[in-house]
Amino acid sequence: MRLQEYGRNPDKRKEYVHHPDLLLGGVDVRKAKHQACMGTQSTMRCRKFEFTHTREGFQRFEQTLRNHLVNTRGQRLLIALEPSDSSWQALYERLQGCGYEVCLVHCQAVRNNRKTMQAGTSKTDATDAYSVFALLQQGKCFLPVARTPELKAAYRVMQRHMALKKRGRQLRNQLRAALHLALPELNPLIKDLTQPTALRFLQTTPTPATVRHNGRTGFREQWQRRRRCGQWRSDTFNTIYDLAPASIGRTDPYHLDAFEITALAQDLADALAKHQMYLDKVLERLAHRPAFQLLLTLPRIGRPTAAAILTAIGDIGTYTNGTQLVKLAGLAIRLFERGSSMRQLPPISHVGSAYLRYWLYHYAKRLVAHEPHCRA
Repeated sequence: MRLQEYGRNPDKRKEYVHHPDLLLGGVDVRKAKHQACMGTQSTMRCRKFEFTHTREGFQRFEQTLRNHLVNTRGQRLLIALEPSDSSWQALYERLQGCGYEVCLVHCQAVRNNRKTMQAGTSKTDATDAYSVFALLQQGKCFLPVARTPELKAAYRVMQRHMALKKRGRQLRNQLRAALHLALPELNPLIKDLTQPTALRFLQTTPTPATVRHNGRTGFREQWQRRRRCGQWRSDTFNTIYDLAPASIGRTDPYHLDAFEITALAQDLADALAKHQMYLDKVLERLAHRPAFQLLLTLPRIGRPTAAAILTAIGDIGTYTNGTQLVKLAGLAIRLFERGSSMRQLPPISHVGSAYLRYWLYHYAKRLVAHEPHCRA
């Protein structure tokens, strides 16, 4: 039985791990150096082994694995990694490309298991590697989400899209705070800071001094070349100019407020442009896939939501039932019964993909808002 045959079935996992011919290896992944621990179910072959995150370091690690396979007369090798950050992905792909069987252990399980060891709560790279190895001996491991190269690339771009979306929210909050100090009268007039007109205005005339710099005639010529400038009416600019002389904003003799607001507005415009560029790239990659078209048939679902759900799930053929997808999203119920706590509603586990859970929650809110049967 190979690693992919047990898949996500916990009943077959221990049967696979407890095979006598299987050499086990636990690796604590770091950015520059990795720590490994190797052995079998009955013996510890190597407690501490350090190798660098370079080609020479990987070749040294691979040679050590081969030597241990020869000494233990083993036929198979299973390596477990802790996916603490993005550093594990390069090592995972390298090991898989060399034909080794690789799985993951949960970071929280490593932390909890370390507390039961003789060293107690002390944390070192060697201790973490041994904790990963101990969890692998118990069969407490899992397979990562299987994605085709196209889905893997789309998932990576979608993560950058989400990071830029978060960056845009931060920039909007900072821009609101800066406007409240420089020209607070603008806040009720500018409902949405991401409007093209609002961004152009904040990049050129964000303070009372810049509004009154060229006089009323120059200000009107700058912004009222047509009856409506974007989504702003011509009366809006007259109102802004009338409010500028009596503004309660702080004085700015060194023009630092204008510099700050202009820089923040430029960063926000750049983040919005890249945010859309990343999204267009993802949709271009996934538009031809049948699974993507199938997701679009759901009610009230948009193309970004369908793309995010598809990239989070990966290859749907690796799942055998819907319960596995529920666990992947961290939506499984966690039961903890003790005394009066039995009367409370059990919470969800949150042990899963926060990325997938975010988009499912986003889609559920849209269904509740627009679909009568979901609202009921």
